[in-house]
Amino acid sequence: MPTLAQSLPAAFLLSAVYASASAQVPPTCRLDDEGGKVAASTIRLAMKAYTALGKPLPFNVVVANPKTAPSGAESLAVYVVTDASASSVGKDGCIFKKTTFVKSEELDAVSVRGGCVAVAGTMEVKCSSEAVQIFAKQGDRPGRANPALLYVLAHELGHILQRRPGEYAGRVEPIDLKQTQEAKLDTLKDSCDPGLLKAEEDADRLAVQVLVKLLPEPPYREPLFSAQGSVLWGVDQLNLAANNWRKVSLEREFISHPKPHKSFVPIELPAPAPAVQANAKRFVCDVLTKNAGVIYYPGRAATHPTLEVRMQRIAAALRPLAAQLPKTGAQQEYRSVAVLQEQISDIFTFMYQETGIYLEAVQSAICTRVNSDRPTEGCLSK
Repeated sequence: MPTLAQSLPAAFLLSAVYASASAQVPPTCRLDDEGGKVAASTIRLAMKAYTALGKPLPFNVVVANPKTAPSGAESLAVYVVTDASASSVGKDGCIFKKTTFVKSEELDAVSVRGGCVAVAGTMEVKCSSEAVQIFAKQGDRPGRANPALLYVLAHELGHILQRRPGEYAGRVEPIDLKQTQEAKLDTLKDSCDPGLLKAEEDADRLAVQVLVKLLPEPPYREPLFSAQGSVLWGVDQLNLAANNWRKVSLEREFISHPKPHKSFVPIELPAPAPAVQANAKRFVCDVLTKNAGVIYYPGRAATHPTLEVRMQRIAAALRPLAAQLPKTGAQQEYRSVAVLQEQISDIFTFMYQETGIYLEAVQSAICTRVNSDRPTEGCLSK
């Protein structure tokens, strides 16, 4: 039975916003030149990894923030755009006052929702300037790069390879409990449709393969740590950046940070099977029997897998890679810090992996229940 995350979203979590083939070049006044350079250089690294993996991309030139769309069939344009609310931009698309997000305020049409997006029908990737800053943040030491931006852009390049649109996102979906039980059940069933997520899952798998290929080498190799510790540190950076972006995007677009239903928060790892079944039942019963309020859940077939599920997959791929690498080679003056980091990172990657496994299990149990003949069975005695 497909999971909510698998059917999603990439649920990482709302309904996806896909750009059309007729998308316009952003106004020059909204382009982030520095962010464009960083994004373009990261894409060039990912291009080489895709080629090494036997999956060459349909372009060989990357152009950062072009003033007009590239005419070459083998050119990719990457735009990094400063986001703004609709009330803070003029008719020319330029920002004339500081953006302050308040309730009911929305991003304007030039802004990029979801972090980065591959545009359908064109060789084009657009990113939010704020997203690039968060995913590329590496401190003040030159020569290092954050693998989080590599992961995000490698995912979008997967969509370019598929020649379909995509979006990196990360949110939770609300269910209005005032709806009829039939409407709420339809919502949950829709989120269990496996056909809606295959392309997103494939793009994520490609992005993880790129990470495995590039993380052990410069500019992602962290010399303060051993080769093994450096890869584990890369997983930590991915998790930190994804959490920061989720917080920023939620506050920016929804003002508050909605918490998912408590069934999606594991109490024990690894979670025992009875707890998985009980939590799935609690979630479905609450959605289908309560008539007031809103329940938030991490799963919608229009976006991406949840942060926890994505981190589980990344950890599952990178932990074996790290285990094959030497524990020696850290800079000696930081040796004690490196040892502590490597120990803690291994614990964190275990948590990422087990949390992701739990979410997939509980979402699978949810899908089994909502697609059964009696989805509310036992709810009165829950």
